[in-house]
Amino acid sequence: MTAKSNHPHILLLIDDEHRPDVMTVEGNPHIRMPTLDRIIGQGTYFRSAYTPAPVCVPARQSFLTGLYARRSGCTGFDTPLPSDVLTIPEHFANYGYNPTCAGKMHFVGPDQMHGWRERIGRNIEYSTRRTGEAHLSAARPHVQGTGKWPTIKEITNARAGRGHHMQQDLYTVDGALLYLDEYFVGEPYDRPGEGPLMLAVSLNSPHYPYQCPEDLFSHYLRRVEPYVEDLPEHFDCDDFFKVRVGTDVTWREAHRATAAYYGMIELVDRQYGRVVAKLEELNVLDDFVIVFLSDHGEMLGQKGLWEKQQFFEASARVPFSITAPGGDAAGAQTVSQNVSLVDLFPTLCDLAGIPAPDGLDGRSLVPLMEGDAAGWRNEAFCELYHELNGPSEMVKVDDLKYFRFRGKGWPEQLFDLAADPEETRNLIDDPAYAADLQRLRARLDAFEWGPRSTPPWLR
Repeated sequence: MTAKSNHPHILLLIDDEHRPDVMTVEGNPHIRMPTLDRIIGQGTYFRSAYTPAPVCVPARQSFLTGLYARRSGCTGFDTPLPSDVLTIPEHFANYGYNPTCAGKMHFVGPDQMHGWRERIGRNIEYSTRRTGEAHLSAARPHVQGTGKWPTIKEITNARAGRGHHMQQDLYTVDGALLYLDEYFVGEPYDRPGEGPLMLAVSLNSPHYPYQCPEDLFSHYLRRVEPYVEDLPEHFDCDDFFKVRVGTDVTWREAHRATAAYYGMIELVDRQYGRVVAKLEELNVLDDFVIVFLSDHGEMLGQKGLWEKQQFFEASARVPFSITAPGGDAAGAQTVSQNVSLVDLFPTLCDLAGIPAPDGLDGRSLVPLMEGDAAGWRNEAFCELYHELNGPSEMVKVDDLKYFRFRGKGWPEQLFDLAADPEETRNLIDDPAYAADLQRLRARLDAFEWGPRSTPPWLR
């Protein structure tokens, strides 16, 4: 055991592209996730949590810095996070923490640490070929990432198998378990690590390619069905994300991709179960703050769309929970207020008893966790700069969500999620919502500050 500290250990469980409604806590009748059910069932689940950006790299760097993408400086898939931007691990290391990351951080550029003292896994890479989105657009249009199939081929290729993300995630968790033994036991020299640990276990799944073990594929193939929906009226986006079942792919192919996606989520839960079991074996589980989150969601065929880069709930809303040390079922709760993943940084500072740095966009969630919503600004922003669907931005205030695409000529979108949780009725021309529309447009106008500048609410 390590020497006792005034600061709790912190475990960050992060997965990739996880729809918020494929969760037991959201009422999904098919998914099996006993590990996450146990963790969430002892803590606080944020039912209206939103990603700062519905695409991997900016989303991850935003919650790591507590800054929206335009202020962190990481706005695109191939935009490096500037090394002078303070991150959670760097800040916590200044207060005696040992920040270690196992798995995916999705850093691009030569700085592959950004405050982490140690990295475990295979997601440590820097390719000089990545020279910006303009270069990518000219050289590889509509194909994101090395080895990535176009969306339609990803669906037609879905199957039972050992996808490369499965292999990487296994490597990540195996390494994390070895590291935990070393940190809390240090058997060769009886010298375990000193001070509080911050460990991120960050997995690639359930990000496509849609592949999972055969037993899970077979299980969900008999239980889930695909979305078969048309693109909504009065809406448009880049063709890359549009998939018509019966024309672009068959119903069977969409069904298999859906089953594989569910199987990948259960596999994530199994991997997290190995981490939790190791912490129990080491007798330290009750000393940890445990956070679970995903960087963004997955449309999975809903509204005729796949992948992310959308502001609909399936893509922009994320599963997010925080469990305090020694949590139990009696203290479990669900928070309904709008929150953002940029709120993670100040919240962890609050839970760890260390000062939060000045200038963060996020706000501590501890008052909400303690049942105090007085004065909470019930809004969340989301932004996207990728060439396909950006520049675009979203704001949600209370139950109203508004988003727009600048320079694309696509229709603005306004939804009242209290009356229309499936986002089927665009209210942009409804006179009953004219005042609300003006108010939400004004909030996004105020959100449009320049890169690395001070947001309006901190001026």
